[in-house]
Amino acid sequence: YSPTEPNVVPVSALRGHGLQELKAELDAAVLKATRRQILTLRVRLAGAQLSWLYKEATVQEVDVIPEDGAADVRVIISDSAYGKFRKLFPG
Repeated sequence: YSPTEPNVVPVSALRGHGLQELKAELDAAVLKATRRQILTLRVRLAGAQLSWLYKEATVQEVDVIPEDGAADVRVIISDSAYGKFRKLFPG
């Protein structure tokens, strides 16, 4: 099946076709409508960055890098909260 309309995601619940694509499109639309984004940020474990992110964003995943004393943190964060984060924790 080839859709004739733009922005159409063909799906078949019976066959399981197109469901991942539909989910990705819905996720992208919700993020855009709520002015949020998914980011992976490197933070220092000794600082206040990680606790700030837990308070102000939705932390999805934390990958600790012990040899660097840091972590890569995957978050869903609003544009305004990301601006505050960059201002509070420059560099």
